[in-house]
Amino acid sequence: MRMPSESMPSEKRSKRYNRRKFLAGSATLAGVSVAGCLGGGGGDSDSIKVGFVLPFSGTYSFLGESIVNGVKLRLDQQLGGEIDGKTVEYVRQDTGADPATGASITQEFLQSENVDFIVGPVSSAVASAMKPEIASSGSAIWLNANAGNYKLVEDSCTQYHFRTSFNTWQTSAPLASYVNDNIADNVVLSYANYTFGQQSKNLFREEFESTGGTVVDEIGAPLGTSDYSSFLQEIENSGADAVFSFFAGSDAVNYINQFSSFGLNESMTQTGSGFLLSADTLAAQGTSATGMYSLLHYTPTKQTDRNQAFVDAYSEQYDMTPNVYACQGYDSGLAAEMAINEADGTDTDSRVSALAGQELDSPRGYFRFKSETHDPVMDMDIREVVETDDGVQNEVVETLSRVEGPTWGCSL
Repeated sequence: MRMPSESMPSEKRSKRYNRRKFLAGSATLAGVSVAGCLGGGGGDSDSIKVGFVLPFSGTYSFLGESIVNGVKLRLDQQLGGEIDGKTVEYVRQDTGADPATGASITQEFLQSENVDFIVGPVSSAVASAMKPEIASSGSAIWLNANAGNYKLVEDSCTQYHFRTSFNTWQTSAPLASYVNDNIADNVVLSYANYTFGQQSKNLFREEFESTGGTVVDEIGAPLGTSDYSSFLQEIENSGADAVFSFFAGSDAVNYINQFSSFGLNESMTQTGSGFLLSADTLAAQGTSATGMYSLLHYTPTKQTDRNQAFVDAYSEQYDMTPNVYACQGYDSGLAAEMAINEADGTDTDSRVSALAGQELDSPRGYFRFKSETHDPVMDMDIREVVETDDGVQNEVVETLSRVEGPTWGCSL
């Protein structure tokens, strides 16, 4: 399959290497900035203010802390807390997973805190609520460090939105050609039945069928399902040779462990979006995940000098291996640095112009902000779960180069 504006995949077989095992939990962040700090407002002061609109409590708190860790690794530890001679300051508030809270915090950060950059959120629902506030203000750059819903670009795109993470298409559709060529020409789709899961299975299906593959059935399970036995029976009854799935977090752990216990891994090959088999879930999935395939834009075990330098720095600072969320945070820090250093002026629009179309030196590999959408053009890794001396890990079996994706009608 040739994806839009993408070169054909080049095969890169990664070497296994020993790294300290992923440690459960997140590093404690000390010194939360409080309201009333000087700074922000388009760069008129002697400081640069970053506002974190992220979950810091509840189910997604670890994701929020990982993003903050990545940003601070770049801006505080590696740049000494300054960009272009200006001190970097932070404010942060907890969105949970509530869209109304996210919109309210965003409004406060823009109007009262005068932030230069907004980093976050995790939830796409929260992002949709934040978007009108940012678009109408025009006073800060939004570095979207996780929310992947492609409709953020499709529905009235805004120049102030830069995605330092991914979009739904990128973590699903590009895997279709690999599955059809190397695994099976027929699949059953299983997915968490909410917006992101629905988008993932729909985009994979469209691409898989365009390559000549057949989707024999679709099976959706509610978020938070603890017993997948009835859904696994449907998967077995489908008669498919492979499965493509989207599940994340505890749902991914439960689904994969029960998939293996049910014996389906003996007759079917499990594939999916990379969140199905991520660094955050593999420890709990264990050998149940061995031999399964996924697609994601960041793999901690990827064998490049740039990534290993990032892993070493992050591990030294936080005593844990970075995950995909930490990488997205780190790239947000890189983007803020570039916007300040490359702009012709200190106003937000000058910084937008400086960042649009630019490449970042990302640990994930090639990364560029697409000029038309400000979504990433980036390398994507197809990974297989293998056993190593440090337990199960994702091993890169192929890297898809400069995966771009559609514009969904956006032209900035």
